[in-house]
Amino acid sequence: MKTSSSVTHEEKQTRIQPPATTRMDDKAKGAILMLIAVSLFACLDSTAKLGSQAVPSIQTVWFRFTVHFILVAIVMNPWRRPDAWRTSAPRLQAARAAIQIVCTGLNFLALSYLQIAQTLSIQFMGPIFVTILSVIFLGEVVGRYRWTAIFISFVGVLIITRPGVGTLEPAFGLIILSVLIGAGYSILTRRLSATESSGSMLLIMAAFPAVILTPLMPFVWVWPKSFAEWLPLIGTGVFGAISHYFYIEAHRHAQSSFLAPLQYFQFLAVLILGFAVFGDIPTIWTLVGSLVLIGSGLFIWYRERTIARAERAREAATNAGSA
Repeated sequence: MKTSSSVTHEEKQTRIQPPATTRMDDKAKGAILMLIAVSLFACLDSTAKLGSQAVPSIQTVWFRFTVHFILVAIVMNPWRRPDAWRTSAPRLQAARAAIQIVCTGLNFLALSYLQIAQTLSIQFMGPIFVTILSVIFLGEVVGRYRWTAIFISFVGVLIITRPGVGTLEPAFGLIILSVLIGAGYSILTRRLSATESSGSMLLIMAAFPAVILTPLMPFVWVWPKSFAEWLPLIGTGVFGAISHYFYIEAHRHAQSSFLAPLQYFQFLAVLILGFAVFGDIPTIWTLVGSLVLIGSGLFIWYRERTIARAERAREAATNAGSA
């Protein structure tokens, strides 16, 4: 008979990180789920932009997390299943949720002034800051090829923002700051994923912002004037919760390295929604800069896969030699 002390670590790791699979049907399912997730992320940005046109951005952020929390709580029913809240790192979970508040607020505020395609393009800077913070806080080693790709990403951002030519919007600073802070969110997510369940991370990331922001609402609250204004505000929470669900499920069926390039499909979804909902036509600078950013991101992905394959081949050769 197993004792709780002898199985806790292995079983916990199995629940949190299901073994990767290489079956083609699972990969296809993972790809479909990822495409759905990034499309819903685009819908989230669209509803946030619409909502922020009717009420203050901080109120839109409150709707995004409060509705998200209510939906997740209904589905997971944490009152009947207290283990859904269980966490071994409450401070890191709280820090991760706090970062999410700031990032979302800055992003929603920037969306009030910029096209969705512009904000998403700048968000492609994420790998730059994540890489830098990974070196500082996680001790990861980054080679010259990856640093070159990061420099090219920065060039792509300069193409989009074009500082010094009279077209630099102050809102670009908001979205860049959001991406910089969001890199900390990615680092914490990477660290917490080794010990925390997806359920607890999903619940706490919504509950903490909702609790923190609720006392501020009486001071900033603006009543939506019509159903057309209520709908996108509620939609931010609905799309936020559902998109993260599909994102998590996609990673249950396929490896992150396989799914990563599919996230760039979000840019196409944003272009379509931006034009259909807001009549936005991206500038040539946005398109060119986005292609540079996407290209550098795909290069990083390709290098990581190449390095991983080489390491697996060396490990296999070592194991074969010692057998």
